[in-house]
Amino acid sequence: MAQQVFSIRGRTVGRGMRSARTPLAVVVGASTLLLAACGGAVSESSEESSGGGLKIGLIAPVTGPVVPEGTALQRGFELGVERINDAGGVLGQPVEFVMVDDEANVSKSTQLAQRLINQDQVDILFGTIPGDTAGAVAEVSAEAKVPFATAIMGDAPFCGDYFFSFGEPDQSMLEGIVPRMLEEYGTNVALVGNDYVFPRNYNAKARAMIEEAGGSVVVEEYSPLGTTDWQPVLRKIDGASPDWILSAVVGGDAVTLVTQADQAGLLDDTGFSGISLIQEFYPSLTTKTEGMVLSGRYSDQLEGEANADFVEKYRETYDFQDPIPSVAANAYEGVQAIARAVEEAGTTEADAVAEALAGTTVEDGVFGNGRFTEDHYFVTDMYLFEIQPGGAYAPVEELGALDTLPPNPACS
Repeated sequence: MAQQVFSIRGRTVGRGMRSARTPLAVVVGASTLLLAACGGAVSESSEESSGGGLKIGLIAPVTGPVVPEGTALQRGFELGVERINDAGGVLGQPVEFVMVDDEANVSKSTQLAQRLINQDQVDILFGTIPGDTAGAVAEVSAEAKVPFATAIMGDAPFCGDYFFSFGEPDQSMLEGIVPRMLEEYGTNVALVGNDYVFPRNYNAKARAMIEEAGGSVVVEEYSPLGTTDWQPVLRKIDGASPDWILSAVVGGDAVTLVTQADQAGLLDDTGFSGISLIQEFYPSLTTKTEGMVLSGRYSDQLEGEANADFVEKYRETYDFQDPIPSVAANAYEGVQAIARAVEEAGTTEADAVAEALAGTTVEDGVFGNGRFTEDHYFVTDMYLFEIQPGGAYAPVEELGALDTLPPNPACS
């Protein structure tokens, strides 16, 4: 699998999008087209690449089962690098990055992370989406002692000096929605998810919260990533007669699940919330989810100069009018936090960068302020969002930030 190499000055062209200012044909040369014809990702080497500065390996699953999240990750990251370089870069040089597509596949994630470190000699790894691929990359980064940061929501099954999660921790998301759904819909709950590490961990925490509050999990079902027929699962859920459903189904599967649940009439009198309502999936679901609520940290409806600037650039660059995903905002702020940590460290040396990154903060960012916990999970203010007609994820309640998170079992 080939890769993309960038040294960004101004607008960027990456896989799956084109610059608002530059036609694709001007940027992609004959050798690039030859590689694309042979299969795999596109490879582009910039003549501006100078070497010696900060070089990041971006792992973005822009093909496979989680394309909506992978594309949003790539876009937010690219805009963050552009902003860094427009301000002068890091340590006096523009940030470079090498992008690879792991297709949300654990074995490919491992191989690509190793190649980014050993062949491309990146200073930091960033990205991937599912928790199992994040865990695989984290293992590689720990062995090589190269910092690795993620941007997707949820707890990764890993802990270490070189691992950092800019995404929303499970507990932050669940504490904002579980009590409300129990109060509004009832105490009998169905849990559903894809069959991999993140949904199972998310639902395990949800079950504990539900049962502690006096509720009951009446059914818990999982299906692999890439499932196209959710009817067997939905029949089991319907048969258990839950008051509401908490879904940790992701990627294209989230669209399929909600669509088939709606077609079956299951959503007519049953509450629904969870990860399947995040912004990435709204364009395919629209009215099916309008009026529903979820907990999160980011919406393009949040006030503030930083968010207004980010929203304007995102929409202009990608000709994008749908709700902007949280993972894009996390990647945008995450790569800028990494740049600040490298500047503070005065070097790209791994231990110095990891130490500086552990103490970094975000102030007046697109989602307000944020900081890392001792376990290297990023916490910031959370909101209750209502999905309104047209796709506005309107903040209807500010939930604040968790002062503490439960200890990460991977750190024990």
